[in-house]
Amino acid sequence: MSIEEQVGKVLRLLLDSSCGPFDAVIAGISGGVDSMVLCDVLDCLRSTKPFPLVICHVHHGLRGEEADRDAQMVKEFAEKRDLPVTIEYVEVPSSRQAGESVEMAARRLRYDAFQQVANAYGRCMIVTAHHANDQAETLLDRLLRGTGPSGLRGMRETRKLGRHILVRPLLTIYKDDLMNYANMRRIEYVEDSTNRDVRFKRNRIRQELLPYLRASFNPQIDRTLVQLGNIVAEEDQYLTNVARDHALALAYREMEGVSISLSGLQRIPFALQRRVIKLVLEGIDEHVAWHFADIEAILALVHSQRKSRTVLAHGWIASSAFDILHIGRLMSQSESKEFSWNPFIVDYPAVFSFRHFYWQVEARVMERPGAFPATHWEAFFAFDEEDRFIFRPFVQGDRIEPLGMKGSKLVSDLFVEGKVMREVRSMYPLLTTAANEVLWVPGLSRSRSLLVNQKSSLVLHVVLSK
Repeated sequence: MSIEEQVGKVLRLLLDSSCGPFDAVIAGISGGVDSMVLCDVLDCLRSTKPFPLVICHVHHGLRGEEADRDAQMVKEFAEKRDLPVTIEYVEVPSSRQAGESVEMAARRLRYDAFQQVANAYGRCMIVTAHHANDQAETLLDRLLRGTGPSGLRGMRETRKLGRHILVRPLLTIYKDDLMNYANMRRIEYVEDSTNRDVRFKRNRIRQELLPYLRASFNPQIDRTLVQLGNIVAEEDQYLTNVARDHALALAYREMEGVSISLSGLQRIPFALQRRVIKLVLEGIDEHVAWHFADIEAILALVHSQRKSRTVLAHGWIASSAFDILHIGRLMSQSESKEFSWNPFIVDYPAVFSFRHFYWQVEARVMERPGAFPATHWEAFFAFDEEDRFIFRPFVQGDRIEPLGMKGSKLVSDLFVEGKVMREVRSMYPLLTTAANEVLWVPGLSRSRSLLVNQKSSLVLHVVLSK
């Protein structure tokens, strides 16, 4: 398939698909041969299927007069073809973040600039000139750095970029073919002198490592790497779809985060557990760059017999209690006060909720049942019309006389055994008598008081659901 056919195929698929409509196509053009070929092909395709094409060049403030030359060349090229062109100026040296290399900062600012230009037009397709050799370099770089199957699929042909779609239509085209096209069409282009600077890792891979591998091991190493990426991409997509089905079945979004069925997660194959967690994290906040360490920390929590919580990056925390794995934001002291609540008398029949635990409680008076469920989430109490039952938050020092045990026990000890997060213990609901005797710690223990017996004609039935 020729370059024109490949680019045209990708654009037609996107322009005619549910991904659209698009208000413009924004072409990220550096001035190098790859991007100038892309620009020429896009311009030619407009004769068969017209679409608004905008040229965007990013001046990184790094190479002095050479960078000025590149920007001027792109500007003149666009003006000759009556194409709108925008030159975006960024300052990479002064904009680097902590731990960020020059390459990383330049890439971040470049894509920010593309989005800024696209935002002025509406919802756009942002097109870049990454090609097959770039894909081979990316895969080799990730192999050296360490990655999983999703990383080994390499760069994706399309992905979301804010409200826009980022498209790389040249990923199946090799550099030699782009050079031949440029020579045939007599396309002017410039060369970035920093591409030869082997102080940068990407350049060392391109200038030193790949030539060595071609000469000493496999002359077709670029194609071998790209083929590997294609195979992994297909298999990774299948596994992602399977994991997404599990995530939809096991996880549910809540106001303050997301909860996952622990037992359900533990039942699926371990290889899928990691993927489900990754999908859940990405669904919580797509703007957060979650780390492999976050996923592994959550996995360790899922299979831990002792640990009940782990702090994640970016101010998030994962905690396990009962059969629930909850992932939410770490609350400050002031934020936790917003979830405080006052004691209240239980009416019946009634349905009420504790929103900070995402629990719904139903209370009703009924005749004595023939059987009692063996669960801490449902409780029956001998009932007298003069009795008053109260739900109130836990107070340090609260004790309960657990059914099946002698003596009493600190409720705080039940929290430790039940792996209840410290941050929510002060909000934990307890069912008590009017005399402040703790009758029930939902999910953990029921007291020996007010047991239902043969003489009990009426009972208070309280059931908690999540």
